[in-house]
Amino acid sequence: MEIYKKGDIFECQFTYSGENWEKTILLMSDEHYDSPHCDRALLKKHHEKAKALDAPIFKFGDVFDCMDSKYDPRTHKGDIRPEHNVKDYFDAVTKDAHDFYKDYDVAFISPGNHEENVLHRHETDLIGNLGERLDCAVGDYSGWLRFSFYNQTGGGKRHLNMYYNHEGGAGPVSLGVIKTNRNAVNYNADIYVNGHNHNRWQVERVNEKINAAGNIKRKEQLHINSGTYNTKPAKGRERYDSKYGQPNLGGVFLTFAKRGKDEEIYARAMFA
Repeated sequence: MEIYKKGDIFECQFTYSGENWEKTILLMSDEHYDSPHCDRALLKKHHEKAKALDAPIFKFGDVFDCMDSKYDPRTHKGDIRPEHNVKDYFDAVTKDAHDFYKDYDVAFISPGNHEENVLHRHETDLIGNLGERLDCAVGDYSGWLRFSFYNQTGGGKRHLNMYYNHEGGAGPVSLGVIKTNRNAVNYNADIYVNGHNHNRWQVERVNEKINAAGNIKRKEQLHINSGTYNTKPAKGRERYDSKYGQPNLGGVFLTFAKRGKDEEIYARAMFA
């Protein structure tokens, strides 16, 4: 896979040949890597699975936790890993994260509210710095990815468009699923990816349109919310669990597939 900036979007290009083909990528968010409550064993397990599948990894916000700087009102030095409790806190966290992620095919990362908070308070771009170290594409808080599929044996190319965002609260009943309605109206995508609220789910929606020949065409939309790797909230935010329940742990594997002579490319999601 090749990924590069094209205008306002990131183009992710795949090539294939033959009638049957598939490729899997891993979607992740809310890893909170430096939190002492990050399930590092599960995080490594899913990265190793991605490596075994030759699956590029896409990270959509809150790779870092980084709530324990001196100017963060949520800071609690008792809730920080010993190796990060140093004077160059952000540098130590970034280097540690790079040492972990460098062994994997991280293709794309974008910031979440935790990284944006650090950028606002400290003028330090954690995601940009990590992306430069990993030599991967770095996106904004929200944006577009276009997955392009080129058939080397003829048949042209196909596209699937993904809109991503790190936003959205979650009620104790809806778990944030209600935002699929807003996303479907506001963004004309094939795949939608969100994080932030630590709930993991997938929802399929369908809309209709009329083509130039006057025929009704159905378009499937796949809405994905990635889970987290943070097993509990930080000090001072314990009420989150009692209000919304335990977080869903893990990312989502997304597989693009072509079957038979049909040139259609399908996308299907499976929890990591």
